[in-house]
Amino acid sequence: MNRLIFSFVVLTNILYLNAQDYRQTVRGKIIDKESHIPIEFATIALTNTSYQNATISDETGNFRINNVPVGRISLQISFMGYETVTISNLEVTMGKELVVNIEMTEKVVQLEEVKVKAFHNKEKPINSYAPISARTFSIEESQRYAGSSNDVSRMAMNFAGVKMSVETTNEIVIRGNSPIGVLFRLDGVDIPNPSHFGDGGTTGGPTSMLNNNVLANSDFLTGAFPAEYGNVISGVFDLRMRNGNSEKHEFLAQAGLMGLELGAEGPISKKKNSSYLFNYRYSTIEVLRLLGLNVMGSAITKYQDFSFKLNFPLQNAGNISIFGIGGKSYLKMFDSERDTTQKKQQMAYESDYEMDLLNENSSGAIGLTHSKNIGNSAYTKLILSATTISNYNKWDSLSTETRNPMLKYFSDFNRTKYAARFYINKKFNSKNTIRTGIMAELQKFDLTDSIYDGGLHNYKILRNYTGDEIFMQTFIQYQHKFTDQLRLTLGIGSLLQTSNQNFSVEPRAGLKWEFLPQHSLSLGYGLHSLSIPIEIVYQKVLQEDGTYLQTNAGLDFTKSHHLILGYDTKFSGDILFKTELYYQYITDAVIDKNPSAYSLLNRGSYTVIDAESLKNGGKGYNYGLELTLEKFMDRGMYFLSTVSLYESKYRGSDGVLRNTAFNGNFVLNVLGGKEFKVGNNNKNAHFIKKLTLDGRLNCAGGHRYFPVDLEASREAGATIFDETNGFSEQLPPYFRIDLRLGYKWIGKRSSQEIAIDIQNVLNRENPFNIKFDPETGNTKTSGFGMMPDLLYRISF
Repeated sequence: MNRLIFSFVVLTNILYLNAQDYRQTVRGKIIDKESHIPIEFATIALTNTSYQNATISDETGNFRINNVPVGRISLQISFMGYETVTISNLEVTMGKELVVNIEMTEKVVQLEEVKVKAFHNKEKPINSYAPISARTFSIEESQRYAGSSNDVSRMAMNFAGVKMSVETTNEIVIRGNSPIGVLFRLDGVDIPNPSHFGDGGTTGGPTSMLNNNVLANSDFLTGAFPAEYGNVISGVFDLRMRNGNSEKHEFLAQAGLMGLELGAEGPISKKKNSSYLFNYRYSTIEVLRLLGLNVMGSAITKYQDFSFKLNFPLQNAGNISIFGIGGKSYLKMFDSERDTTQKKQQMAYESDYEMDLLNENSSGAIGLTHSKNIGNSAYTKLILSATTISNYNKWDSLSTETRNPMLKYFSDFNRTKYAARFYINKKFNSKNTIRTGIMAELQKFDLTDSIYDGGLHNYKILRNYTGDEIFMQTFIQYQHKFTDQLRLTLGIGSLLQTSNQNFSVEPRAGLKWEFLPQHSLSLGYGLHSLSIPIEIVYQKVLQEDGTYLQTNAGLDFTKSHHLILGYDTKFSGDILFKTELYYQYITDAVIDKNPSAYSLLNRGSYTVIDAESLKNGGKGYNYGLELTLEKFMDRGMYFLSTVSLYESKYRGSDGVLRNTAFNGNFVLNVLGGKEFKVGNNNKNAHFIKKLTLDGRLNCAGGHRYFPVDLEASREAGATIFDETNGFSEQLPPYFRIDLRLGYKWIGKRSSQEIAIDIQNVLNRENPFNIKFDPETGNTKTSGFGMMPDLLYRISF
């Protein structure tokens, strides 16, 4: 009898284990959105799978559902007095537990018999103080969208109001604004340019250092920002780095054109619920070069980056996390070393002359965050951080006779920032919430550069400055819910720059009204300010007597008024329609002291005109209409279509109304994808297999440019622009189709994916600049064709 019982138990366990071959744990934490207090006894239920299961959260808000079948699931979270939250199409896979942290909103009207559902869609931002021009994006989107290259900036180019600056970088233009007005914030720290081969005066580069494998769902904002965002006029990436798995060690390896990666995460102490998260990437192109495959010709292009986060819950003392991101890049492109019998390889940057180019960049950020709940209705957050960015450039022009290099330009810029940020968020009741905070920064600079002036037959100093300054921000923002359908957000922020005593007070306001079920109107206003890039402030101007003057030290903030009206509705089948009408009025833009077409509003990676002595006083005008139609992932399918119609104008010191460099007038994006099950995916299969197909069409107005003065260019043998007709010409419309094909197979202990992402499948060369060609005596454009990217990823 005992043997029979033993055999039965063994057989039952074997069958059970077989049934669990492709099952995974789903867990997470439920908290109040405004107070961050854990919610106990919330019900969490699986709603769209044959495996019906539910659980409740414990006293710390944590929940766990074991043995969830691999595939797409939806969670429904409910608790009396709170809006029910439904999160759809979460992907459960092997090799990595699904950890979902959920914020619930308390209802204003406490009626048991009334059920209010708040579907967790990407148009609703994590930051509840942002009622308009804000959305959440998931990391799966940056991994899956065709043409995104696992880059959050390139992924954001699909959203309404966003346009690619130039194809060779991930800089983005938001509503006609210069890319220098974009703010990147990582776990509460304002970080410098997070791209390889970028510099401190831009916000982009060819490759991002922001590794999406370590990011959590984050916010993207395009106008009328809440008061907590200062020193920004264009757009905000409010990025969040996820915590590592506190219960299980997990690993990741990935190889693709963007790099070779290794990642790891897991518990530091299971008992204390602490965790680690690491990710390292090295340039694939450099590895291929070391193996003898010079895909970049004579050029050397290499980079590496590293991200980490350590998380330490302290029970009653709160939570401490330490996080960081850093990277180095190196570019060597020496025409003096190339084979002159071969055609010169086209690069992103082309000079009128042969040259040797050396570029070395490094940047990084490290932060320490302490957060703590205060009673049952408030929490505080303290963030200490240090960031740095270093840019070294050396350009040598080659002699037309001997091809020997001679130094043309040299720069060595170093910027370091130490910052402390503190804020408190207080929920008074279900109707009223307030957040207020302060930030102080100590910025240190070491800027040196010079250029050879042929007219002087000598080198001219452009900058030679070492110093520091203090930058401070304060804010307070308040939200009042009149009803569950009507809420008002008010805020005010301030900026102080001590080096020149610049000070700005910035009011913000927002209103959202759900006047019918699934129909909402939104209104937003904000005054926003942007400090002037430090390399412009400390630029030196050579005088006739040989001395230098610093003419730009007194430059004030550039200011921008944002006014936005929005409407959105949701149809059945998780289809969202959204439209926004906006107007931006920019004042105190930086312009030339002498009458000219120059304005800092046109600055980007390929600015073709500059000025020495500058002043405030320029104007800018951006206005447009944006339309979005989106179907969130459902039954393995999604689509997103956006249309942006806009104008972007400015006035320089000559008073002429002109197009900005970024006035493309229109952007159209259509993308979508489908996930297919392949083969036999029952529980006895060796692998669960999926095929993914994603595509994207992008069409946009061409880049504006200064016309080339052909007569002057032919006489000089180099490109001479007609500076009296700034941005009067426009390149042809940009058109590109991207396709991504992926294949996933999920085993008992790991998940793997192989994918090919073909960017510009039609091989259409979209021009991004124009210049004089001495060989033909006419103009020529530069553009790039098809770009394939092969990727392999395994998590275990």
